[in-house]
Amino acid sequence: MVPNDMIETILEAGRWAPTGSNLQPWKFIVVKNPITLDLIRKLSPGYFGEAPLAIVICSDKATAYEKGGELGRDYLTIADCSMAAENMLLAAHVLGLGACPLKSFASPAISEILEVPSGIEPELILIIGYPDETPTPPPKYELEEIAFLDKYTQVWPRRKEG
Repeated sequence: MVPNDMIETILEAGRWAPTGSNLQPWKFIVVKNPITLDLIRKLSPGYFGEAPLAIVICSDKATAYEKGGELGRDYLTIADCSMAAENMLLAAHVLGLGACPLKSFASPAISEILEVPSGIEPELILIIGYPDETPTPPPKYELEEIAFLDKYTQVWPRRKEG
């Protein structure tokens, strides 16, 4: 079980994420009930293991549209929820927890289970718990393949080692 003070630290990290036009379109649903977690797991192909906690990050599409128009509703909500998720993932890591974001889930069913009102859309699910192991990170592109200086055609000049 993840203590409530740790969960609150994670939620605060999400609350302080950057947000376009200060929309703050996020809503966080903390799920601790084992039966509800099992239902979410069955509706989420990437949800592996028995994590004792999930945080469903939702976007308030209706309010974002009122404050930011189509751009707010269709783009900023997703970007803002993603930035909140990253902050929350980093906070979980600092607290010694393992966490994984999920996007592959049956959104209408999740909304029904969690009684999410109209105008609010589940965007991501963070599954959080105590890691059994520290997996080897997957390979990443080299910096020379993804970073550029001034122009896309100018590769970032890496510092010389040694």
